[in-house]
Amino acid sequence: MDEINELAETAERLVAAKAARQGGISTYHDHHIRGAVTEARRTGRTDELTEYLALLTAERFRDPLPRLDRSDREVLAALAFPVRNFVATQGVTDHLTWAGRPLYKTVFDLASYPMLIAELTPGTIIELGSGSGGSALWLADVAEAHDLLPVIISIDRTAVDLADNRVSFRTGDVGHLSEVLADCDDLPRPWLVIEDAHAHVRVVLDFFDARLAAGDYLLVEDSLAKRATLREFLRNSPHQYQLDTRYLDLFGENTSCAIDSIFRRA
Repeated sequence: MDEINELAETAERLVAAKAARQGGISTYHDHHIRGAVTEARRTGRTDELTEYLALLTAERFRDPLPRLDRSDREVLAALAFPVRNFVATQGVTDHLTWAGRPLYKTVFDLASYPMLIAELTPGTIIELGSGSGGSALWLADVAEAHDLLPVIISIDRTAVDLADNRVSFRTGDVGHLSEVLADCDDLPRPWLVIEDAHAHVRVVLDFFDARLAAGDYLLVEDSLAKRATLREFLRNSPHQYQLDTRYLDLFGENTSCAIDSIFRRA
């Protein structure tokens, strides 16, 4: 019983500290954990508290390979939301839109990207895979809402029928980024690079590996099918990358389309 009380007291202390950081206002989950504390003391069941404490007390920046080395089955089993719910987060009855254009982000990413942009204050955002331009417009609007005017470059092999003076839409093959981004050495730091093109992934990773600086971010979206490539890349890169679990696990484990692949260059 002492062990249960110790666990419950730790959870209470962490919830109280979190609420204090929030100006004394508790989230739904804060209230839920207080209920879980009461339930643990009554029944002795501590699974939920143990999981909660593991998330709150773990190091924010971590070696990505232990998580990337897991099987797809293990990754899906550990998702904070069941797969059926997770795959609905880009829309079910319709897709998400921004400025009337499709926006293929999850609702979790719509919440976490603005926080990342506010913290990082990127000088440059590079998006690989423009689609119809909705996500680039959204990134520009999010940055502007934080009084930021980064260089925003969005690349796709198909020309985007859209003009916005905050975004440079470039037509080209991501397999030949040295041509499409010939000016990248002069782009302001820090960089936020978003790989969402689903083509030449290892070539793309190697290109940016040679150019990213400490503190730059690399997000690889829709990454379940890219895990083997990411593992190989990380094991062969001469540079160190860290998972940023603040954004990766904001709503529980892997609540992002960049599953196990929100990287910060160390």
